[in-house]
Amino acid sequence: MDIRQSDQTKSSGLLHSLSITDRKNGTVEGVNKVVSANPETVNLITSRGALSICGKDLRILKFDADTGKLSLEGEINSLKYEGGKKPLLKRIFR
Repeated sequence: MDIRQSDQTKSSGLLHSLSITDRKNGTVEGVNKVVSANPETVNLITSRGALSICGKDLRILKFDADTGKLSLEGEINSLKYEGGKKPLLKRIFR
């Protein structure tokens, strides 16, 4: 399985992409900061907002702060982005 999301942002200029292979290996580009990492959760700040990667036996293999590229392995169960724009109807009807 290969999941990809790409977008160019004006704020950081970093291209953000996410690739997962067999739910065991992942690469994330456009990472600004690793907030925390443990075997169950890896929390990142990306050029597209906060990203939480949840799973089992997660381990960061490599993080290059200059290029914003992070590689990890383990059993990946879920991904959650935060900090994006709310849908139009939710912004209108608060």
